[in-house]
Amino acid sequence: MVDHPDFLRSPDNVCKQDSRGWIAIEDQHSRVEKLQLHSGVPEDVRVQFETTKNIYLYAWFVYRFYPVAQHHAYTCLEFALRERFESELIADGKKKRKFGPGLKALLSYAVKKGYLKNEHFEVWRNQTRVRAWQRSLYEQMDEMERLGLEKMEFDETRIEIKDVDRDHEYLAILLKTIPWLRNHYAHGSKTLHNQVLITLQIVSEIINQIYPESSDSQKVSK
Repeated sequence: MVDHPDFLRSPDNVCKQDSRGWIAIEDQHSRVEKLQLHSGVPEDVRVQFETTKNIYLYAWFVYRFYPVAQHHAYTCLEFALRERFESELIADGKKKRKFGPGLKALLSYAVKKGYLKNEHFEVWRNQTRVRAWQRSLYEQMDEMERLGLEKMEFDETRIEIKDVDRDHEYLAILLKTIPWLRNHYAHGSKTLHNQVLITLQIVSEIINQIYPESSDSQKVSK
């Protein structure tokens, strides 16, 4: 039997790494293990997210599990949002649907009601640091020109993050991209890449924000 990585594996090769992979299984595991939902998140939601993590882990064996993991992450997110906000949306005047409110409506509601904050996303924090670094560099270049200097030491340890660096919107990007990407996978897609860990991270950050932390979660975080 000749094994092709995109088709059913033979029993002899079922536990071998996909030929398109390159990292060790231990590294694959450590990358996704750190993404945790706090204990205030309902168990049903946490189980779904752990399933997403397992799909990502097993993509080490089957490369085409990566888009499956990304799709399942969005499914998990919609489930978490619906469990958290469906009754609130209906009470707020949203018409009840057979399968509940959709992902876009749920995500928009979480943003509108202030459950999600830019500063609680690692991507936003990283971009804020980059903006502060760039601003500081440009300010030093202006100072060099003003003083007529040819060179000046740039001390990154003195960079201070200011309000102007924080003045950028990430939630609007999520509102636009998450529902689109979920639909992209849900309606069939040829997309194949392994850069899906960021999706799992963002989904975990959203879920952790919309559910209040339990006392046990707060003790662990201190």
